Amino acid sequence: MSPRWILGIAVIITLVIAVAAKDLAASYVAIICGAIVYLLHTIEFKLNKLLTENDITIWDDEIAKD
Repeated sequence: MSPRWILGIAVIITLVIAVAAKDLAASYVAIICGAIVYLLHTIEFKLNKLLTENDITIWDDEIAKD
């Protein structure tokens, strides 16, 4: 199962819980957070693809220097 499907299922579950609790704010949070996480996943996927195509390797110790 791809991460996009898992994310979609998680958003649907949280949305169903929010609707069952009749909490409009929680419904908005579930939808907006799901959209943000989906966009971040898409950016990460495309960035990894670009790095792989150009044979660029980033090691963990280089990331930790920030």
